[in-house]
Amino acid sequence: MNDRDGSDGTTITRMGLRRGGWIGYNQEGVYVDRDDETKIKIEHANVTQVGLKSAEWDLVVMSLLLVGLGVFVGVTRNPLVGVGFAVVGLASLYWSYRKRHELVIHVANERKPIAVYPIHPTECHETLADRVRTSTED
Repeated sequence: MNDRDGSDGTTITRMGLRRGGWIGYNQEGVYVDRDDETKIKIEHANVTQVGLKSAEWDLVVMSLLLVGLGVFVGVTRNPLVGVGFAVVGLASLYWSYRKRHELVIHVANERKPIAVYPIHPTECHETLADRVRTSTED
């Protein structure tokens, strides 16, 4: 975490994201700045829920089963088809690994929540949840 001044002169505490950019907060709201020039500001009053997803375990299990099926088919029937199944299973497993520890911020009057992948997900979740909780109590 590091502190830097925002454009309005306030101090924003920032935490890095795994895919580049940062997520931060101050007294007014939560800020998300991704490397693809996407900048989002959410006032604390508009945040309805902050959640942390560890992994999509159903997809992980299905990916591992697909790899196992690919190995079985490759050994007993057709090696080319077996390799195809195993490659698809490994690609799905890699995709699931990249999406682990997803911090989800639900915003009032928005259809989709904002999902980010912080470098330190537990610390980021606890800090933002505490910050939003204390701002709504005020």
